[in-house]
Amino acid sequence: MTDLMQDATPAARLARLIARQAEKRHLAAIWAEAAGLAPAMVVLDIGAGTGALALEYARIVGPDGWVIALDPDALCLHHASAEADRRGLRLRTITGSIESLPALPAAPDRVMLTDALHHMDDPGAGLRAIRAAMPEHATLFIAEYDPAAPGAVGAPPAKRLPRACVRAMLADAGFAVTRDADAPDEHYIILAHAT
Repeated sequence: MTDLMQDATPAARLARLIARQAEKRHLAAIWAEAAGLAPAMVVLDIGAGTGALALEYARIVGPDGWVIALDPDALCLHHASAEADRRGLRLRTITGSIESLPALPAAPDRVMLTDALHHMDDPGAGLRAIRAAMPEHATLFIAEYDPAAPGAVGAPPAKRLPRACVRAMLADAGFAVTRDADAPDEHYIILAHAT
């Protein structure tokens, strides 16, 4: 977190985060299609922030499904929850980190981990916690910024995780990769299932 974001008033910080996440909203449909989101699914969105993507996922899963939005920032999740209520979407928020994943209200069909793995202090522990929370039928979807890309958008190249590193962490955590592909806005995506 930058000093500017730490020093900002809560309202100013939230406004900045909302604007930053809105720049990624166009990716929600791409990620949802790649992950196979469908009506009536339960989706866990890790690092949901202000909910820009989680709200789109909730629209896709519809009234018979729901999204669990997990993030360590309670202010962001409060905004996401209020926006879900305003739109009539089924969204449940949980304040916490994936490394110490709290009990989930339902087993997810899909776990969405987008632009969040590189923020974790211990990504391997995060992936092990995800694996422990996932039922056998579930799919893990990861989108991360590619360190081989130019760095025109997204995380600085020095903070990006190489996909080979992510694949190795997935294997160590008990996952098998089923898809690995380049994606828009300097991303790569990986889909994985429990082994």
